[in-house]
Amino acid sequence: MGIFDLPAPLLGWVDAGLGLIAPPTLRLIVWGLIGGVGSMALYWLLSPQEQIAGAKRAAARARQALDAHDGEFADAWPLIRDLLGNALRQLRLVLWPAVVASAPAICLLAWLSSTYGYGFPSPPEAVGIKTSPEQLRAELVPPMWSPLAAPAPAGTTHRIVLADQSGNVVSTIPLAVPITTIDKRHWWNLLIGNPAGYLPDDAGVERIQLDLPAEQYLPFGPLWLRAWYGVFFAALLASSLAIKLWARID
Repeated sequence: MGIFDLPAPLLGWVDAGLGLIAPPTLRLIVWGLIGGVGSMALYWLLSPQEQIAGAKRAAARARQALDAHDGEFADAWPLIRDLLGNALRQLRLVLWPAVVASAPAICLLAWLSSTYGYGFPSPPEAVGIKTSPEQLRAELVPPMWSPLAAPAPAGTTHRIVLADQSGNVVSTIPLAVPITTIDKRHWWNLLIGNPAGYLPDDAGVERIQLDLPAEQYLPFGPLWLRAWYGVFFAALLASSLAIKLWARID
């Protein structure tokens, strides 16, 4: 579990409660609204609104003075310097509050991508699997059903069974959640972990990619709009813009 995955148990608990009264599409809209409102509220609390507004007014005055300048280009340098200085000051005032305020949205994205992104196929539907390197062949099997391996351990929903070209099983990797990529642990997993876990050092492969079916939450539109991120980002952007306009946040 990475740093941005720490709220995942709480998010899962809340989502399970919402699941009793709302379908998945509506829950995605609710999470988008929570993400948008929460991020904008946190930005408003952390950002010096009066200083930002002052920097914007100063930049507007500098821009007007530069537009009204009708002399030599060399004489315009103080006006240009004033304009750039106010613009950089405004950027400095909003940068860190914006970065910190984006943390809740990043936590939501990390959790939603693994919770709403993909699903397991119904057996015996085959799933395309690529291994790197490609010396081994892989198969996704549900519990208690496999032509290659013994029954799955208790509590395991699915497994990836790796076999050599002769059909001999060389490794069995539990897959408890529908994740499309499994590899060995990297440094960025300190920030965002892989909920499916990581490949052991002796697995014989560096990466496994599964062609799992993507979940769809809208009955219309292109595939990207039907996926979880289409619904989530639409609600997130709409709520963020509404809060920004309503509260007049700079």
